[in-house]
Amino acid sequence: MSSRRPTRKTKGKTKVVDKWKEKSWYEVNAANYIVEKSLGQTPASEPEKLYGRVIEMARLGVADDIFYDINLKIRFRITNVVGNICGTEFDGHEIAKEQIRSQIRRNRTKIEAIQNVITKDKARLRVSSIVITPMRCGTSTQKVVRKTIVDIVRARAREQSFVEYARNMVNGEIASELKAEVTKIFPTVLVEVRKSKVLLLPETKTKTVSAVT
Repeated sequence: MSSRRPTRKTKGKTKVVDKWKEKSWYEVNAANYIVEKSLGQTPASEPEKLYGRVIEMARLGVADDIFYDINLKIRFRITNVVGNICGTEFDGHEIAKEQIRSQIRRNRTKIEAIQNVITKDKARLRVSSIVITPMRCGTSTQKVVRKTIVDIVRARAREQSFVEYARNMVNGEIASELKAEVTKIFPTVLVEVRKSKVLLLPETKTKTVSAVT
């Protein structure tokens, strides 16, 4: 593959074009219901190319006012651009795989649940939860644990708005409730909402995005 830079002809001469010089830099702000902070800058040749771009940051890198957790990454999707400022919406989160693997050992049981949920304001998310027990537990117990976490994750989504639900996944509130209920059934060493992905923003935010694009 050729490594030559793109060229542009000018009055019979060939001029080398540096694409980076044609790009502008835009400031990206995190969704303020997660944290009010800049996520840094991103380049683009025109604002329209920024829409839908996903910025992923460790919570350690974006939060000064909540508990630091370098194992948690949060994704923000650019949904509007005003001047050189990009606004974002929460797009999902994930706990580092290394953190999960460190708890999976011989004679322990891993119980997972992946489900789609709908919030009170009709946002849709795919949520993955995980429970790890300090000793092996039987199939019937696993079924009870899985049903418990599925029911709680779904119920909280129905009760809460998209903003509330996203914030409570990130700050660990939903995981804490899961742990409290699951521990009544069987001992645990780890209970987490391991991963989430926004499939559809709530109608109010979808309309806002459509209006600016």
